[in-house]
Amino acid sequence: MMNYKEIRTMIEEMAKENHEDFVKALISFEKGIHDKEALGMLYERYMENDSMSLLHEEFDYMIDELRESGQIRDNVSFEKEENDLVNIVGNIVGKMEVIERVSKTGEAFEVVNFSVVSKDTEGNKHYTNCSAYGEKADILKGFKPGDFVKLFGQERKFIDENGKEHRNVKILSSKLLKEKEKTKEKIDKNESVLETIKKFKIEEKAKLYEKMGFSKGVER
Repeated sequence: MMNYKEIRTMIEEMAKENHEDFVKALISFEKGIHDKEALGMLYERYMENDSMSLLHEEFDYMIDELRESGQIRDNVSFEKEENDLVNIVGNIVGKMEVIERVSKTGEAFEVVNFSVVSKDTEGNKHYTNCSAYGEKADILKGFKPGDFVKLFGQERKFIDENGKEHRNVKILSSKLLKEKEKTKEKIDKNESVLETIKKFKIEEKAKLYEKMGFSKGVER
């Protein structure tokens, strides 16, 4: 089994050998994007933004923008996986309802009920009712209507006394995408892998400008 140093060396070599495909592969793996054209556009925007690092939260905004404009073919605003597990990206709408419950063992816990609206590739809105329990509810209590969020949970269906089917997603994890990181982790004396990849990004851009026959900012 490889240790972290061997994996780091391998990552650096892959980034140096084929920077573009390395970045696309990492975005695809981390963000679940498989559309080749969309990956190409994300790579171009990443290369254009000198202050943007890999795995930056700005990718979530860019991906959502591509979804809304229909440039990502697959609808991953509500992506269903096996065992009724779903990924949801959208905005919280309406009131966040907090309910106190008691478990069978007599322990008190809270439930947060809320709704999320997301858009498909054609711009149609879809509303999803969600519920978070216990510790998951504690996190959601800090969210508010209008917040742009990324959710992962298990879809549950039930039929009421009138024969109408209802759908609810039990939240397993949640992430607030609206706010950008306010603090950056201090970099150690040893150069991080992301810093090394950033160097490859700068070198890649320099090669591109050289190929085009001019230096950045000054046309020959």
